[in-house]
Amino acid sequence: MADKYENQAPEKRQGKFQAIVVCCILGIGSLVSWNSMLTIADYYYQIFPANHPSRVLPLVYQPFALATIVILAYHESKINTRKRILIGYILFTVSTFLLIVLDLTTKGHGGIGPYIGLCAIVASFGIADATVKGGMIGDLSLMCPELIQSFMAGLAVAGALTSALRLITKAAFENSNDRLRKGAMIFLAISTFIEFLCVMLYAYVFPKLPIVKYYRRKAASEGSKTVAADLAAAGIQNQSDLTDDDSKNPRLRKKELLLQNVDYAVNLFLIYVLTLSIFPGFLYENTGQHGLGTWYALVLVAVYNFWDLVGRYMPLVKWLKVENRKALTVAVLARYLLIPAFYFTAKYGDKGWMIMLISILGLTTGHLTVCILTIAPKGYKGPEKNALGNLMVTFILGGALSGICLGWLWLIGLCSFELSVTILKMADRYENQAPEKLQGKFQARVVCCILGIGALVAWNSMLTIGDYYYAVFPDYHPSRVLTLVYQPFALGTIVVLSYHESKIDTRKRNLFGYILFTISTFLLIVLDLATKGHGGIGPYIGLCAIVASFGLSDATVQGGMIGDLSLMCPEFIQSFMGGLAVAGALTSALRLITKAAFENSNDGLRKGAMIFLAISTFIEFLCVLLYAYVFPKLPIVKYYRRKAASEGSKTVSADLAAAGIQNQSVLTGDDTKNQRLSNKELLIQNIDYAVNLALIYVLTLSIFPGFLYENTGQHGLGAWYALVLIAMYNCWDLVGRYTPLVKWLKIENRKVLTFAVLSRYLLVPAFYFTAKYGDQGWMIMLISVLGLTNGHLTVCILTAAPKGYKGPEQNALGNLLVIFLLGGIFAGVALDWLWLIGKKDAF
Repeated sequence: MADKYENQAPEKRQGKFQAIVVCCILGIGSLVSWNSMLTIADYYYQIFPANHPSRVLPLVYQPFALATIVILAYHESKINTRKRILIGYILFTVSTFLLIVLDLTTKGHGGIGPYIGLCAIVASFGIADATVKGGMIGDLSLMCPELIQSFMAGLAVAGALTSALRLITKAAFENSNDRLRKGAMIFLAISTFIEFLCVMLYAYVFPKLPIVKYYRRKAASEGSKTVAADLAAAGIQNQSDLTDDDSKNPRLRKKELLLQNVDYAVNLFLIYVLTLSIFPGFLYENTGQHGLGTWYALVLVAVYNFWDLVGRYMPLVKWLKVENRKALTVAVLARYLLIPAFYFTAKYGDKGWMIMLISILGLTTGHLTVCILTIAPKGYKGPEKNALGNLMVTFILGGALSGICLGWLWLIGLCSFELSVTILKMADRYENQAPEKLQGKFQARVVCCILGIGALVAWNSMLTIGDYYYAVFPDYHPSRVLTLVYQPFALGTIVVLSYHESKIDTRKRNLFGYILFTISTFLLIVLDLATKGHGGIGPYIGLCAIVASFGLSDATVQGGMIGDLSLMCPEFIQSFMGGLAVAGALTSALRLITKAAFENSNDGLRKGAMIFLAISTFIEFLCVLLYAYVFPKLPIVKYYRRKAASEGSKTVSADLAAAGIQNQSVLTGDDTKNQRLSNKELLIQNIDYAVNLALIYVLTLSIFPGFLYENTGQHGLGAWYALVLIAMYNCWDLVGRYTPLVKWLKIENRKVLTFAVLSRYLLVPAFYFTAKYGDQGWMIMLISVLGLTNGHLTVCILTAAPKGYKGPEQNALGNLLVIFLLGGIFAGVALDWLWLIGKKDAF
């Protein structure tokens, strides 16, 4: 047997990446139904206001989950894992669908009958959760640690996904009748589909992957009886050569396994006692009233889910993974300092501090859970790993139940308090009208984020399918040349538009940009289909022409949007800039998925790239519709544009007309009454902001993406390495663009900003020596720092600079800053070629 299995390196077998992706989706399915309940709690609070849904439903769920896992863990060696997990996912699918049926039957009305029905469905969720989670973690414990890590990350993705869907559906139906109900129903329908997808994946895809078959055959050879049905499903019927007599495969008893791993088990228990005592009940009922109103609890839940997801991927960085058992115990106990922190923040703090605390709670929950579950099974045989996985899940669910019970203690002596709002008499038509109180602020931020995605998703499409273009045009340095084509057109266009910005209709400018993006992205698909994916100088020139149109579109949209949003509150610019980073993260994720899906098929890169570009085209078309028909009609947007018009701005007239405000005579006075600073005066006053923006992007674009594709050497990830580095940059760039929302992290001092920008240039030698001598872990860390600082400093500058100016000046300043931003990008792209000096066969 040693010959047969030990010397087979599983990392070299086909299907590892596909297995990781499938495990992540199965992780999503094992928690998406329950997270559906948590994230539509605002809907259930409306139907059952006196029944504490976010506290009672978890208290129903957890005893059934705990009892089920105890029974299944006791009999785990005799249970067919395949049937167990399939039953769990089927039960999840049926139960989630029954939630929709229950609501349709009762027409969304409350009462004790529907509430009992809801509790019954929640109990079935508990049974399904224990069936699936224990079975999957036990099964994956037989395999490589990356599969458990991916499954656990999938649990966090479920949380992040449900939070995102809930925010979108709530926003989409906010002004309609039964808005919460409509959103919740669409949300549950999507969750039902995901559960059904998990049934299909586990039944027909996962058992047939080569690496999964390898580990299951190995487990069978060590005496495991639980994998027989899965091996049969993979076409391996005769197990006589794999399974020996039980006497030849002695295994530790559960008691012995538990004693050897009692610290891991207790630590898991303590992690979830703390987490579930705060999340979600405390967030819904004990955090007071804030400016976000009914959105506050949803935002907190979304923040927790996001950081829980980040925490579950952190152990992939070796030096962040905690393996020392004493260090794990100290880290788990240290988390209990969060209890007084949450108490005093809820009573005396503001939402910024609460968001920071919930981020720490999510990050540490995900990180420590994955560390324990990937370390504990090491050194055991297959059957022992399966048993240990089930025991660990027992302690997780036990901790969750204890935490939910203890969560009720927050109700003792901690009363929700309301913020008093002083409303001044209206001395002025606009100055004393608080924009935060106008309807549509959150919707405007969501739309700004989507418009930010659209402003960069087309260009990021080019960057993230760079591996495809390297396959088609191997001698033309696509990631460097295309960027060098793109930037002069972008820079030239923004200089011309900024010079004439006060005379240009912003609405037509932005719509023209998004329409050009849509057409250009679609033309990439047409070009590829026309040339049948073949290279050559002709197709390459066509590709360069389309990239030039991307440059025109980028300058048109980015300058127009930042100038337009500079008239409004800083959160809109932050949200738009966040959308630019979301575009990067989204395109990286889509590229990894499409590359994995078609890795072993003919023209796999091409198929993935085409699907990817089709999705990008749809996003651009969506942006056209949002900017044309939704954004200008939001009350808060109309307020700021009317205010800008009253200060002499001519660029907003078409947008106001689109919002139904035709007569501007009361708003726009004589130009002599609305004197504004010239562009030169604005630039002199803000020269440090402008130069800092240029320096930020000189550094970033001198490294990203050309250096990552051509100068990072060969590593274990092979062709995936550059894609992973780009994904890490995009992820941390996204995080960096949201960190200024935490007040104490936002840099507003101009000297400190300059110092921070200049300090980033220390990354140049760091990247050089890491590429030459370091390994992939250090490179991932450096690219993360590059992305984080890029996003954070950009948002700090663009939100601080327009403060104190009138509407027309803010619009002009926004356009001027974008000139320096694009100028920095152009300079960075040109300097990027210096990395090729001294490299063999560089040209």
